[in-house]
Parts: sequence; C-alpha cells; structure tokens
Amino acid sequence: MTAATSQPGIAPLHAVTKARDIVFSPPVRAMDATGHTRAVLMDRARGSVHIGYDLCKLAPGGRIERRVAAYETAVYVTEGALDLWRDGKEMLLVADDFALIPTGTPWALRNSGKAPATWVDVMAPQPKAPGGWVDTFKLGPAAWSKAPPARLDPTDPCARHAAHFNGQMPASFHVHGDLNGFAIRMLMDKEFGAVHQHMFVIEFADGGLCNHHDHPFEEAYLLLSGKVDITFDGKDYVLGPGDFAWTAVGSRHAFFPKKGQGVRWLEIQAPRPPIREWIRWHERWEAFGKRNSEHSVNS
Repeated sequence: MTAATSQPGIAPLHAVTKARDIVFSPPVRAMDATGHTRAVLMDRARGSVHIGYDLCKLAPGGRIERRVAAYETAVYVTEGALDLWRDGKEMLLVADDFALIPTGTPWALRNSGKAPATWVDVMAPQPKAPGGWVDTFKLGPAAWSKAPPARLDPTDPCARHAAHFNGQMPASFHVHGDLNGFAIRMLMDKEFGAVHQHMFVIEFADGGLCNHHDHPFEEAYLLLSGKVDITFDGKDYVLGPGDFAWTAVGSRHAFFPKKGQGVRWLEIQAPRPPIREWIRWHERWEAFGKRNSEHSVNS
C-alpha cells in the first residue's frame, strides 16, 4: 500500500510503498515491446512534477524496440542481465550496472538470457501523460549484431554514460551535528553526463543521523539492504529491502539508522541540486526562530 500525506488542497509531500505492495502491469504485447512489465512507483498522478520512476521487468526473449524521447533516462539493473542498444552501440548490462540514455538518444533493450531482468527506470524531465504532448517516439526494430553484446567494461576509457557499482563504499564520516555516520557513492552526476538528475548510493553502516531537513528538489529512495527508521512530514515509517519512498520539494524528512543495523539505498534527486543552498536543516532555523521570536513572522 502507498502511504502519502499532504496539506488540504496541496499535492502529496511524500509517498511510501512497501515492496510487498509493488504491482507490475500485465506483460506488454505490442509491436514495439514484448515481455515487458513495469510497476509505476512515481509520476504526476502520484504527486511528482519532476520525474517518472518505474521498476521494470523484461522476460527471457523479451524486447523493447528502438525509441527516442524528449527526456533523459537513468537505468540501474537490479537483477538479471539486459542487452542495451544505444545510438548504434551495444553492451551487456548485469546487476549493479547503470547507464544513462541522454535526451534525444535512440535506444532499445532485449533479454537474451534465461532469467528475467529487473531494472530501475528514472525519467526526467517527467514524461508527459498519455494523451498529452507527445515526447516519446517509436522507431521500429533495432539493428542488433548477430554476436552477443560484449559485457560493459567499466575500465574502458572510451565508455560513455555507463558504469558498474562494485558494492564498495567510502568510509562513513561525520559532517556536523545533523548529519553523521554516512557514506555516499555518486553514480550519475554532471561529470557522468546527467543533465536533469543525480543518482547515488547512500549507506549508514552502523547508526548515524540525517536530521530533519528539506530540499528545493524531489528525492526518491529504493532500499537495497538493511532497514532504517524514517520520519516524513511528521509520520514515522520503517523501510526495508525493496521498499520505495519519495519526498516532494519542501517535504520535511529525516533518517534515523539504528546502531548495529546497516542500511543502503539507491537515491535520485531531480532536478539536479543548485550550486548552493540545496538543503535546509530545520532544527537550526527553529532554534534561530526561538532566539528571535519577537521578530519572527509567519508568511
């Protein structure tokens, strides 16, 4: 079940979907796709204005034919293997590989293996709803080579917009009193080629704190391992493996990892954060307000 909250007349500020409640659509059987199913975790109908976020599956022998879109797509493979055809070049992606499909780049997918493939699809700017302005264009079958695609080589200096997360994280560190005990591994950013989003892995290995704050952008979190207590807009939840959560612009949120219980999640931010002033620590401003209460105003 998806839990969301908002003020009356205002779009939801956050959403939480437990892994057990994620529902995939029936298999797509059309000229442009076979064996493709997806679970829509976030879109405009669910409260977002910046992203489309899907969890996708492709059955053995399935394929998504060549297409191009007026938005960029970030792909992160969670299970199985996918053949990616991107602008005439082919590569094999396996679990924990990730690739960016820039705006205006033709691409196609197929599953030539014997097991289903599952991946995260993050699209920004947000795709238009069916019936609106057309921003996705189907181009017909891709011209796949007869030989199987080579495995993505993360050490290839000519590789572009694709890499592998090897599971290794930097040491956790203390930033300040509101943020400590965490580690971050950036996957997609400006240097990687992303224009509209960031993708990275966050880990709290043993306790730590990410206190109440908000942002001028949306965030989404897919739990990869462990558990974490969270508070979103005054409501408490526990996230575990496979659970999904999302926070809107201005949503007050915090993470409270427990001592001895590590947690790791895949996170995205969209739009990309500004150069500065991309986070507001609420308790600092609240303390400032108390010290200056006679001068405070409620706008």
